[in-house]
Amino acid sequence: MPKRHAKIQKSANYSYYWDILFCCVPLLAMSYFYYGARPLLMMGVGLLTAYVADCVVAPLHAGDYRPHEPSSEAFAALIVLMMPASAPYYVIVVSTLIAVLVKETFGGEGHYPFHPAAVGHAMAALSWPGILFSYPAPGTKLPLWGAVDVPLTVGNNVTLAAGGLPSDSTVNLLTGNVAGPLGCCAILVILACGLYLYVRGHLQLSTVVPYLLVCILIPWLLPPLNGLPTLSAPWEYVRQRVYLEKYIVLSGAMLFGGVFLACEPVTQPNRRTSRIIYGIALGAAATAFRYYSTYETGVCFALLLVGAFPEWLDRAARRAERMRFLRKEAKRLGGD
Repeated sequence: MPKRHAKIQKSANYSYYWDILFCCVPLLAMSYFYYGARPLLMMGVGLLTAYVADCVVAPLHAGDYRPHEPSSEAFAALIVLMMPASAPYYVIVVSTLIAVLVKETFGGEGHYPFHPAAVGHAMAALSWPGILFSYPAPGTKLPLWGAVDVPLTVGNNVTLAAGGLPSDSTVNLLTGNVAGPLGCCAILVILACGLYLYVRGHLQLSTVVPYLLVCILIPWLLPPLNGLPTLSAPWEYVRQRVYLEKYIVLSGAMLFGGVFLACEPVTQPNRRTSRIIYGIALGAAATAFRYYSTYETGVCFALLLVGAFPEWLDRAARRAERMRFLRKEAKRLGGD
């Protein structure tokens, strides 16, 4: 890539990360409303850990080092928003360190093959599943320090994976008044953030739309509901399918993943056709993790699985475009 275009791309990436941090503010405000000041301190711990780790590791890249580059802090903020409000601070520190090390190991900002926040959160999920997937009820004021000694409950994905339907109302789902990750439940705020990122040019519809369509279409065609035939016709049991889709769309981290994770500028493909294929594959993988696991944030594992293909998709798209161009040139020359 020419130096001028590389500088433009880096500037666009920096803008993306600053906008991600800006969008985290209203989600953090919602978590403060439901859980008190503990989420604010959790976010502070994550951001401080990312900043210190970046200051220590990033200068090792010598000429490629850019001080005050905000991607590590953005990854830390996303990790915190995918945590329960009761998560211990050491889990945030470890997850953030993993994300920063993944980013810097591959050469720093703009070079990592996998979404660092997804890696950090997935490693924490595998290490402490009992901590990361047990949630306090909204309205519970949590202590700032020490162990959180309050009743915890599982998220809606446990019920969905078991073939049932949760009982949360639509209003509660839209406003985030449900048990789940502290930044993934306020659907109206997430949609507003998505609109903001789209206006700013950071949300690629060629990635998000195929991703969401697949996440919605598969449960409609193959509804995982007890007592409902898996291979029933799509026009049968419409009422049950509509209720299922409500919880598929409005609970868990499906929308959060589409808005904040899927369109990361380094890990998603660069070409439009590649992004469409990437979005379809990501939606299929996220749905599979939702069907066969109880993780509310299975989209992180889907990102790690599908993240191996974007560069290959771009190369295949370039090759296909070149072949089309050569065929057109051959036809033109043959006609002449």
